Amino acid sequence: MAQAEFHEVMDVDRDKLYAAITKYENYPEFVEGMKSVKVERVAPDRARVSYQVSMMKEISYTLEHKENASAGRVEWSLISSDSFKKNSGVWELKAAGRGKTDVRYSLELEFTFPVPGIILNRLVRGSLPSMVKGFVKRASR
Repeated sequence: MAQAEFHEVMDVDRDKLYAAITKYENYPEFVEGMKSVKVERVAPDRARVSYQVSMMKEISYTLEHKENASAGRVEWSLISSDSFKKNSGVWELKAAGRGKTDVRYSLELEFTFPVPGIILNRLVRGSLPSMVKGFVKRASR
C-alpha cells in the first residue's frame, strides 16, 4: 500500500480550484494518463465516477466522491476496480489570502497485483506535485 500527501499554499482562487476538481469529465483534457471519465450524479453533493487511466497498464476504477463546496472538501473511496484494492483520499482547500489557497491532497492506494515499493512510491509520491499543479493550471485558465 502507498500513501502520499501534498500540502502547499498555491496561487489560485479556492473556488476556481474546487470547480476544476469537481468537473471530473474534464480530467482527460489535463490529467496525465487519464483516458476517459464517466460521471453519474447520485445527489447534488455526490458523484459516482468511473475512470479509465493508463498507469503501468490500462486501469479501470469507480470512485464515490463526496463534495462539500462550502468547506472546500472533496473526499473519495473505491467502489470497484480491476486493479485497485484501495483508492481513497481527500482534497482540502482553504482560502489563504487574496488569490491564494492552502491545498492539501491525501491519497491511499493499494493494487490487486504486486507492485515493487520503489515503483509504487515513485508513481504515487513522485507524480503528486505535478498532478496538483495541473489542477491549479486548469483552474487558472
